[in-house]
Amino acid sequence: MTALARVATPAGALLALSIAVAAPFVAPATAPFAAQDAQVDVHRFVTHTIAAEMTNGYQPIVVDLNADGRLDVIGLSTRLPDLVWFENPDWQRHVITTGLNRSINLAARDLDGDGIPELAIAHAFGTTHPNSLGILSLLTHQGDPTRPWRVRELDRTPTVHRLRWADIDGSGRPVLISAPLSGPAATAPDYRDDVPLYWYRPDDWTRRTLAETGQGVVHGLQVKPWDDPERDAVFSASFGGVQVHRYIDGEWIPELLVSGDPAPWPESGASDVDTGRLGERAFVTTIEPWHGPQVVVYREDNGGWTRQVIDTIGSGHTIVTADFDNDGRDEIVTGDRGDSEMLYLYASTDPSGANWSRQTLDDDMSPSACVVADLDADADTDLVCIGGRTANLKWYENVSP
Repeated sequence: MTALARVATPAGALLALSIAVAAPFVAPATAPFAAQDAQVDVHRFVTHTIAAEMTNGYQPIVVDLNADGRLDVIGLSTRLPDLVWFENPDWQRHVITTGLNRSINLAARDLDGDGIPELAIAHAFGTTHPNSLGILSLLTHQGDPTRPWRVRELDRTPTVHRLRWADIDGSGRPVLISAPLSGPAATAPDYRDDVPLYWYRPDDWTRRTLAETGQGVVHGLQVKPWDDPERDAVFSASFGGVQVHRYIDGEWIPELLVSGDPAPWPESGASDVDTGRLGERAFVTTIEPWHGPQVVVYREDNGGWTRQVIDTIGSGHTIVTADFDNDGRDEIVTGDRGDSEMLYLYASTDPSGANWSRQTLDDDMSPSACVVADLDADADTDLVCIGGRTANLKWYENVSP
């Protein structure tokens, strides 16, 4: 079982040190920390509230929306009628569009080179095909990005749930990756069906199938370079585990990276995924299982991956990595979007990633999603999170030494 140690940070938060073991972590999420002190560095952030009335806040998107060189923040809610953005630096609120029903995900990319991104958005969401239109639309500004944007429907794929732009061939020309949540025959609670992934080239918006290998619920979608720094790979997390999809010589090659939680279906697999580095070594980190409590790290080991549950939380819904302190080792950020409404940062306390510390960043954030970006242009990495239960949108200014 994972041992945990506790110290007080300068802000009064608690810091926990986890010690790796081979067996799965089975203690409840409320397990008390051990009493001994842990000698670890504390990552320092200043918390700024961007918006405090983001009912059912679901996704923050960080992008320059008015071509002024500053990164702005879009706040997407699954229930509010307005899709809004907040203008850096004073966070003035602007409405992009109103009336989109059950918006669930958005991806931003400047497709026409005018310095202002186009916004692909998934809306009319439902968890199964009978209750989901699954509309994919494109939002474009009409000269003034602070005024309402034009909405154009592109496609309908029921339960469309995640959108990401990806440079899959190193050409610099992005394609849109679209992941439905569940397959056509899926029904709760098992959702037993294969789930397709789709992709689109923005020159024709023709729907193409990337893979049909997702299983049950495909909840997590991540896009970033993997074994080729010049092109993006696509990572998907489902009841069947984490797959990495590479576009090689004109075709998609899927590979099962890790199987995730070994529990029986539908408690199996993974919910959210990101990758990071500990120096020269890669790692994979997940929330397991779907909306689950386990924070998991996979480390490379003799050609395979060693699974290590470093913590349990109430209900995880996002996981991101970044090197916040520039020590060459990425940290992990996740949190409980359930009852405790806590945001945590995990840091490796040794080069191998066998031991991890936990730091509480915020006790008023139930993170539906977080993203990393340099929001204040000071050459370090900041954090932006949106809360569902807490109905807030915040950015965390990195002031780590």
